[in-house]
Amino acid sequence: MTAHYFIATLKPIPEYHSSENNYPFLNGEAYKESLPFTLPYVYEVYELGGEDIELITFLDSFMGIGDVVERYIFEEGRQGYPLSHNYPEEARTINLFKKTYKDQYGEYQLDSKKWKEELSRRTIASKRSVTTFVKY
Repeated sequence: MTAHYFIATLKPIPEYHSSENNYPFLNGEAYKESLPFTLPYVYEVYELGGEDIELITFLDSFMGIGDVVERYIFEEGRQGYPLSHNYPEEARTINLFKKTYKDQYGEYQLDSKKWKEELSRRTIASKRSVTTFVKY
């Protein structure tokens, strides 16, 4: 089994297409047909399996007011058959501007000073649903 971590963005991430790329993004277009994303630019994210706080920090700095980013884990089984499924009822929405986390059980206000640490302890990526980050 192989797990791939993806994000999809409304706008391209041009600084990560250069040779000085110091963040682990790769083009995810090869998987685009298999992913439940609604946004046009797809990137595979490496080396962040357990480092959610790094991704949260990056997204907070990358996203402007009104931006949307989606995150999903795609697991491949033998011979490339997908093991991931999309259950929209399990989707999460994280508002980086209001510092809120919403899942199928309710919406939670994160601590305004320790929100990144608090958010990194929650499930922010799944092979069962898309997590949507918004900033508005």
